[in-house]
Amino acid sequence: MNKRHVLCGVTSICLVAATLAVEPVVELSKPVPVASDGRVLVKGTQSLPQATPESQGVDSAAVLKWVEAAHALDSVHSFVLVRHGKVIAQGAWAPYDLDRPHQLYSHSKSFTSTAIGFLVDDGLLDLDELVCEIFPEKFPSDADLKMKMLRVRDLLTMNTGCTDIDYPRRRPEEPDWVKSFFATPVGVNPGTRYRYDSCATHMLAAIVEKKTGKKTMDFLDERLFRPLGFGTIYSHTSPTGVACGGWGMYARTPDLAKFGQLYLQEGLWNGERILSRDWVRLATAKHTMSGFPPARSPIMDWTSGYGFQFWRCRHNAYRADGSHGQYTVVMPDQDAVLSATCCLLDMGKLLQITWDILLPAMKDAPRAENAAERQALADRLAGLQLPVVVGEKIAAHPLPVQAFPLEDNRRGYTAVRLEPTDKGLVCRLTVDKVGEQTFAVGDGVWAQSAIYVCEKGKTFEVLGDLLDEQPVSASGAWTAPDRFTVKLLFTDQAHRLILDFVNTDGVWSVKGDHVGLAGCTFRSR
Repeated sequence: MNKRHVLCGVTSICLVAATLAVEPVVELSKPVPVASDGRVLVKGTQSLPQATPESQGVDSAAVLKWVEAAHALDSVHSFVLVRHGKVIAQGAWAPYDLDRPHQLYSHSKSFTSTAIGFLVDDGLLDLDELVCEIFPEKFPSDADLKMKMLRVRDLLTMNTGCTDIDYPRRRPEEPDWVKSFFATPVGVNPGTRYRYDSCATHMLAAIVEKKTGKKTMDFLDERLFRPLGFGTIYSHTSPTGVACGGWGMYARTPDLAKFGQLYLQEGLWNGERILSRDWVRLATAKHTMSGFPPARSPIMDWTSGYGFQFWRCRHNAYRADGSHGQYTVVMPDQDAVLSATCCLLDMGKLLQITWDILLPAMKDAPRAENAAERQALADRLAGLQLPVVVGEKIAAHPLPVQAFPLEDNRRGYTAVRLEPTDKGLVCRLTVDKVGEQTFAVGDGVWAQSAIYVCEKGKTFEVLGDLLDEQPVSASGAWTAPDRFTVKLLFTDQAHRLILDFVNTDGVWSVKGDHVGLAGCTFRSR
């Protein structure tokens, strides 16, 4: 099992509507993550109160319109919408589940920033403290002079001056990412130029652990997760056991919404001060110019400025933001929070439908209750499901059953083959350093399995790795008389794999597309 720090909670009940599949889904037991030393920390979850959309000034029809627009994107996995501190809608597209932790990618950064905020509130850290003085035992004597000028606030605002982002994770000869970070080339003075770098956030996590003598997740558990009643949440770590910080966290979408609500309430929770108002305002303000627009996305939401590991948005909003659409969007002017998990190729589209549909629908006064519209929304939420592969049934045509060697690719997939069995179709995918992995392929349904796609026993996560056994769901169909398509969803992740088996003049071949960080396309040899 990989090195990760795990906190587990009991399953909570869906507040607004159950998340049910339209088609029957093959059941798979949900393994509870445990820490590398076998510890499981169980704590009770607390749920935000629920209310009808109309009672909080939003028409159910507008929420349903947003849900349909989200359904049309490829693809949204789950969401929780909060207005005036109450959940007015939430749901997950089967086979995804609100009660399973989902990969957060860079949404993790906002949690790490919050841990720094606690240190500042406690007087244990000064934002202008020099990073080299926090780690004198790891700072090289021949370090660049500019690296000696690096302050904590420069890490928070992604103004490190480093010219080679992600440098520490590409140096396998040095397992200590703090030492590697100090060896990163520095081009300009820290504090003078924005450049997004997840390893800067790893340094923040290392600072938390150095200052507190505790693991980052233990510290956050005491100060944030337990007070807010989080369920299962965990983080992967570096080779030396320090939380990744800038990535690597997994959490439930309802807990992300509580995190956003804490910030919306400027650090208050049930009348108690959890985090200082000064920190909330400081962390979410614009401190630097930003520019990191995903291709084809509305650029303003990535150039509205960057705070302390939070992005500024249009409409006076701000957000925690992870690759492929892991979002917590806080909208102070509307007194609202939206959290979502996704695997989007164009992250900006989810923000755009939120600005276009939800913001105009949020009124100051309650709306008249409309039972028909409310029921229509509830019915839609109860039936959310990602579309299975659409086409003819598996038995409609003879399947290719030979093994297909694959061209070299970034994910290490080396071969694939289909195999009909008496229990249904399975796909056997061979992965470098892992071996052959088998998953069921549903016929008009999502069939659930579990596979490895990363070296077993690997003890740390490089961005894009899918460590440990992965729960997956797959569907297959003939999308044309000469093409059989398999779609595989990694149901804790922002990853999916599409395999097309194509018959061209009697000769079969395979085309593959792994969508997600460190994704790739590939073909059979």
